[in-house]
Amino acid sequence: MTVLQSSMSQDEAASALVAHIFSGAIGSPEGKGVSYSLLEATNSAFSWIAALEEEDSTGQPIDRYLVDIDRVSRKIQPPMPIALSEAELEEAVLAATGHHLKASSRFTDGAFSISYKVSIEEDPDIQYVVQLRHHGNVTSMNLLMSLISSVVDPSILPLPTVYSIPGEKQRQKIIGMGRQITQLIPGPIANSVYPRMSHKEKLVFVRNMALAFQATWHIPLPKERLIGELCAAQAGDCIVLSVGPDRQYSLGGPFASVRDYLRAYICSSLDAFKRQQGIDEYKARFLQRVTDFVKGGMHNIPAIVEDIPVVAIHSDMGPHNVILSPTTPTDIKAIIDWEFVASAPYASLHRVIEMLFRESAPNGFGTEYAHADELRDAFWGAIPEWRTWNGSEATRVFLEWFRFGLFMKAEWRPDGLSGEEKEGYWKENVRVVEGLLGKYGSPHGAS
Repeated sequence: MTVLQSSMSQDEAASALVAHIFSGAIGSPEGKGVSYSLLEATNSAFSWIAALEEEDSTGQPIDRYLVDIDRVSRKIQPPMPIALSEAELEEAVLAATGHHLKASSRFTDGAFSISYKVSIEEDPDIQYVVQLRHHGNVTSMNLLMSLISSVVDPSILPLPTVYSIPGEKQRQKIIGMGRQITQLIPGPIANSVYPRMSHKEKLVFVRNMALAFQATWHIPLPKERLIGELCAAQAGDCIVLSVGPDRQYSLGGPFASVRDYLRAYICSSLDAFKRQQGIDEYKARFLQRVTDFVKGGMHNIPAIVEDIPVVAIHSDMGPHNVILSPTTPTDIKAIIDWEFVASAPYASLHRVIEMLFRESAPNGFGTEYAHADELRDAFWGAIPEWRTWNGSEATRVFLEWFRFGLFMKAEWRPDGLSGEEKEGYWKENVRVVEGLLGKYGSPHGAS
């Protein structure tokens, strides 16, 4: 009798992919971790983007590979390098800018792109960045960037000039990846400079960042209040915005209520918590309790969260996506990587904004910078309207639930930590999760 094999689930495929990459399929995994993202899922196959990354690989180009897995046979196809040839670069640059390629080299990659720095024959002072993006709609991204540049003061929210490639929309539909060309803005990335700034310089920089955040939050949205990915399309001479399903966390939607958005976000966080490896001690303490609460307690989200402003946001506008002036490092020269733009509650940027007040840390909750209270005061003091909102009951309650999703999944804890370090590694996870379960976990919680 023939036994039919069940079709592979996405979680099973992801586990197989990680094991395959760790087996040495794309190089030695020693001292590295596997990063991956789903490019496409069909009834017959999954297509993944995968790479081996060192823990401290900031600023270094990373070789990424396309890996297809057959859902029925479970066979993993040989990894294929993701790259642009010299001919592809030359054709794209000429079509978009009218300039001729002189030289190209690999450049700092984003999490979802392969990047090249390009010089041209016509002018030695002009350089471009060409990115092969394997997530997101490049046409929509280009239109969004053009719209923002036209409606926002560029001294507050500067963006690099973007150059559309004719026919790229159709090309991306066929191959699943799109090419984007932007002006190269010289200068250091803020995350390499900010930690070393003096406190006085940090105060100036966080005020500038606050004004940049406020500028995005004031971008006009579609009339209907929805939460999801912000998309742009050309309609005659106009650029029209719409809100689609969330793509950053694959939450679905778009959502008509903040409570529905929070429920989807927390459910997605629980799925990630279940998949997380190497945190057995933490799971033993919280996984069942959190699972039971999510199944039965999500109706307890208070209605006041619906009062929080839903605004346009660059979902990843941290220091790692900010280019600074080479001569005045507190001045913002460009904000880059507009891959994830959303219509969402402004406070969903909590972790990104906290990057301005805390050191980077593998547990996701680093030590506060010296005088972090003054940095926070400088940030919110620069945008008084939002300072009022940040102190509101609506924001406080929203963050209770949002941070529950944010800290539900603990990060892997290294071996060899001292007793105090071991206890402190998950301290914020424990505090946030215990706090919300204690407040809302009983039938007598808020309604």
